[in-house]
Amino acid sequence: METHRDIPTNTLDNVLLAAAALSSSNLFVVSGAGLAIPVIPPMDVIVRLGISAYHQIGSYPARQAPQTEIRERLLPPRSLFDHAERWKGFLLCGVYDEALAAFFQRHIYRPIEESAPANYRIFNFVPPPAVLFDFNTDALLANYCEPPHIVLNPHGAIERRIIEHPEFEQFLRAAAEFGLALPNSSGLWLPGPELKTITRRNEYKFATERLSRPAEFLLLIGYSFGRQPNGNIDDDESFEFLGELLKRFHRQIVVVDPCPEHVSGLFEDRLRQRICACKLYWNHFAEAGCLAMAETPDAPNLFCLSRRIAQVYDERTR
Repeated sequence: METHRDIPTNTLDNVLLAAAALSSSNLFVVSGAGLAIPVIPPMDVIVRLGISAYHQIGSYPARQAPQTEIRERLLPPRSLFDHAERWKGFLLCGVYDEALAAFFQRHIYRPIEESAPANYRIFNFVPPPAVLFDFNTDALLANYCEPPHIVLNPHGAIERRIIEHPEFEQFLRAAAEFGLALPNSSGLWLPGPELKTITRRNEYKFATERLSRPAEFLLLIGYSFGRQPNGNIDDDESFEFLGELLKRFHRQIVVVDPCPEHVSGLFEDRLRQRICACKLYWNHFAEAGCLAMAETPDAPNLFCLSRRIAQVYDERTR
């Protein structure tokens, strides 16, 4: 169910809600792909990059691959024939799942920069230690924000050292030709429906302990719980996990997303409480917040600079 209630109609009111959460103690953040855009592209772009990379290698297994969950996400049927030369789509019908997984990991990998992008740098102004429950698997939030914050990756993370190896391109070719799989020491969960047992992972146990502590806010940034075109969500186990905890340990939920209605509606249905929905692009909000803090370095928190943040946000999004 989607709701259109409680979504402010002007930028300042949206910013006030998000900045209030970011200025609070013991903040618990739940983040998805929207936190990383445009540092990491959205899924439709990642799919196109994977197809393009496969064509560059030019090696196609002579087989008909079974339809699996990972193929549905990383090589959906509608993408196979989005080419000027439709015959290329038929060549992709035998692609190994292991190759799709390897290309996906390469395309969400980014080297760690000396200065963090604003999407992550804004957490420098959040009272530590916040808990960042990050469903992105690129490991950027952990590299940029821990310490002083605590970053949990419930879906695991890519093997950055392997991807950075100078001969990684040779591995990609082996994955494409023979279905060689990347090592997976962190329990990386690739796009697709969650297992029923995923909430047994240690990250969820730690999250349970932290959410049981008294605090005012849970901030949800750019995370749809893996919403699919048919309206279903892939991350149903994680949604139920959070829903059950938030019933027991009440917090004000603030959703930051360009289209927050869906997730706000999910939680309103689940918890029967008012959800604060902020219609904001995280990258522009973060850039505005970092600029405002740079202009006023002695400001105690982001909330007191909300008016300036809203002004900069409007300038960047006109």
